[in-house]
Amino acid sequence: MTDVPMPGLERLLTACEKYPVRASNRKPWSGAPTAGVPVLGRPLDPMLAAFYSRLGGLHLYLELFVEPCDEQVNGILMANEHAQRYWPEPFRSLLIFGCKEASSYTYATVPGLADAQGFQPVVEVDPYEDIYALPIASNVDRFFDTYARYLELVYETLGVGEERGAWPSFPWEVPELIATDRALMGMLVDGRFDFLMFQEGVDAQRTREEIREWIARLRAANT
Repeated sequence: MTDVPMPGLERLLTACEKYPVRASNRKPWSGAPTAGVPVLGRPLDPMLAAFYSRLGGLHLYLELFVEPCDEQVNGILMANEHAQRYWPEPFRSLLIFGCKEASSYTYATVPGLADAQGFQPVVEVDPYEDIYALPIASNVDRFFDTYARYLELVYETLGVGEERGAWPSFPWEVPELIATDRALMGMLVDGRFDFLMFQEGVDAQRTREEIREWIARLRAANT
């Protein structure tokens, strides 16, 4: 899997070096899972496998945390075991690989929506109250690319890198970044993610309206 091109990951690592981002990673592990190997019955995405062949995990302080996978900790397995116990379907069918640090917001791939190459789109899962997921990238490397551009936005365009409280919320407040992913937008327009976005629940109507407004912003940014 080391030959899978991952320009988005390279862009993210470059951004971590360029800006004052407290970032750390782990060494790659020869025993890391490979593409297609089942993780609790769900096939591991090829790009995620490529990530683990190069890094044992990635941690951006107070922001992005990609689960470690090395000789000491199999974070991706532990995270998914937890979800299997507490999440309802269809969310149990997702494959968690990371999170927003110090929160329950989780990043996961959607094995059921894999393309012809086996690459899986990425969603952010909000398990608070009424669980739902927002589509944020057409594949894992595109997710890393979008997050790199998010760092570029806060440090260069907005100039608020040192003011954490002024950072726009990812992904809700950066639709212009998400909308550049044409493949993702095509899937969104086709309704491929509806089963993850529009769930029933106590506050489901309010949540559905917020999601519809967000989708409208994505479409506006995509024109």
